[in-house]
Amino acid sequence: MSDTASREKIYGADASEGNTCLLRIKVLRAVDLQRRDFLGGSSDPYVKILLQTRENRNQTIDIAITRTIPKTLNPLWNQDFTFRVDPTKHRLAFEVYDQNKITKDDFLGMFFVELNLNIPYESAEQSMLTRDYPLLKRSVLQRVRGSVTIGLCYINQNSPVTRKDSTENENASAQEAGFEIVNREDTVEPTPAIAETPLPPGWEQRQDGHGRIYYVDHNTRTTTWTRPNGRTAAASQRPQQQVGDRRQIDDMDVNNARTSIATGPVTASRIATPTASTDDLGPLPPGWQMSKTENERAFFIDHINKRTTWIDPRTGKPTPIPSAQRELNQNGPLPSHWEARTLPDGRVYYIDHLNKITTWTDPRVAGPTVPYSRDYAEKYKAFRHYLPRPKSHVGSQVEIHVNRKDIMESSFRVIMSIKDTEVLKTRLWIVFDGERGLDYGGLSREWFLILSREIFNPYYGLFEYSAIDNYTLQINALSGLFNEDHIKYFRFIGRIIALAIYHGKLLEAFFIRPFYKMLLSKPVTLADMESVDREYYQSLKYIVDNDPEDLDLFFVVSEEVLGDLREHELKPGGQHIQVTEQNKHEYIDLVINYRFVQRIASQMNALKQGFQDILPFEAIRMFDEKEVELLISGLGDINVDDWRMHTMYKGGYTPDNPVIQNFWKVNNED
Repeated sequence: MSDTASREKIYGADASEGNTCLLRIKVLRAVDLQRRDFLGGSSDPYVKILLQTRENRNQTIDIAITRTIPKTLNPLWNQDFTFRVDPTKHRLAFEVYDQNKITKDDFLGMFFVELNLNIPYESAEQSMLTRDYPLLKRSVLQRVRGSVTIGLCYINQNSPVTRKDSTENENASAQEAGFEIVNREDTVEPTPAIAETPLPPGWEQRQDGHGRIYYVDHNTRTTTWTRPNGRTAAASQRPQQQVGDRRQIDDMDVNNARTSIATGPVTASRIATPTASTDDLGPLPPGWQMSKTENERAFFIDHINKRTTWIDPRTGKPTPIPSAQRELNQNGPLPSHWEARTLPDGRVYYIDHLNKITTWTDPRVAGPTVPYSRDYAEKYKAFRHYLPRPKSHVGSQVEIHVNRKDIMESSFRVIMSIKDTEVLKTRLWIVFDGERGLDYGGLSREWFLILSREIFNPYYGLFEYSAIDNYTLQINALSGLFNEDHIKYFRFIGRIIALAIYHGKLLEAFFIRPFYKMLLSKPVTLADMESVDREYYQSLKYIVDNDPEDLDLFFVVSEEVLGDLREHELKPGGQHIQVTEQNKHEYIDLVINYRFVQRIASQMNALKQGFQDILPFEAIRMFDEKEVELLISGLGDINVDDWRMHTMYKGGYTPDNPVIQNFWKVNNED
């Protein structure tokens, strides 16, 4: 829509409504917007203007949209709009987006303007006042920056009820109180009062490579996505995403931001955009606030007792659960034998009737479940048979003394102090300091278990959760910022992985598929991206299927490091080489190589060196990447039918024994 047409059109309320007046809005410019295009292209920002009711901020009366300004983070719109408003009932919301030709438009920030304050009339003596509005987040997990400059003035001669009769007084009021107060008081949402409270002692807020905020508890050396408050800190709350719970897929997906909120402490990472404290049921009691999860279910915040609840304090009844149909349909139909169900709190989980397992992970988004096949069993048997035995000069057993309270550091010191790694191929005899025990296999299994929970814990910064979920791990490209000896630790981790394989033990860690391929020195392809970062994959797939010249891409990729946006050339002079139909496949190969290989080359090389200290890579060449995952981590889910079919009974028990029948019945329940 042209500027002239947008100004001539009158948006907003109907002229027949009482006490309305015309408001002219001039959207001038924005500065220093957040870049969202991770492929390195330019941003194409536009502004959406929403006229909303003050009583119900989810009710939008009308919307106007500016033109899109291509290829800039400092757009100049200089565009006028006219809205019919009732200053006592309406308010304005401004939302900034980056137009995206591949996926949905990216949110860049928002701000609000209340109209029940003094806004000047447009006249020969009084020109339009302009203000810079800093952009605000819509939820705490978003990153925004920059500001937008707009101008406001009334253009009709019928004064709104809130205006003074004196033109001189109203102009002074607009300059001194009205326009200033709009920006200072009314652009602040209730969320910061909760989200920005100081962290408890010993806690730190960090941001991973995908822009997701997580919290580090230095007291317990754990991490969590949930912002702590005094109660959680005092109780040393177990982190929601602790790696030890890998076999129970977490109930919070950060890309989809599915939220589970029960009565308990208020946590910023679980709060979506706050809503008004009043609706058709009237105002909330003092100290209460209503908000919504990102699946649109309303919940209530009791600021006095510092808790949240589904129960509406005005009715004593829980809020209704929104329909999950939109979430279930947005990724297309489920695979055969799969079913989606919804829990009472609105969370969706998935049932695989073929393998009789349940999972939080949408099978349409996650990578395929690794099957346990007879072919793998035969390979594993051959692998164990041909495994190189320790040389005779090293003896038959090695004692490893570790401290349970300092399991990572004590294990690192012992394992890395052994120069002749042939010793580690002998029988492991694990001794926990201060504990009496004989290791006939159990203590070794426990050592690998609790050690894997520590070394793969994102708290230490060596690994991070992948972009698609909070379950699979990938090497943190910025690990050197968290540990100056990170290369030594990656070599140590390589030794631990190889030791676990050699001694037939499992680690509680599941990695992204490219990790296993790199371990096997196989090339990483575009198809591997889908199970790691679906949005990134779809963007690259779009380039494969279409002519990318209109996207204005160059041979550079952008990434944010500690708040600074950095560009990396994929090839010499890449910032001047545009991606075309002829070179797009080279571009995609370079993006994949940078994303998975180049950024973590030193870490992966150290890990592979540590692995080879124990095992030659030729020993695992017979396995593919899916089977290597089984080799390291085992099955995340158990095929009960296969287990039952190959079970041997002792002590007088038979398959027909009532206890045995009940055992299988319980394990077969969904």
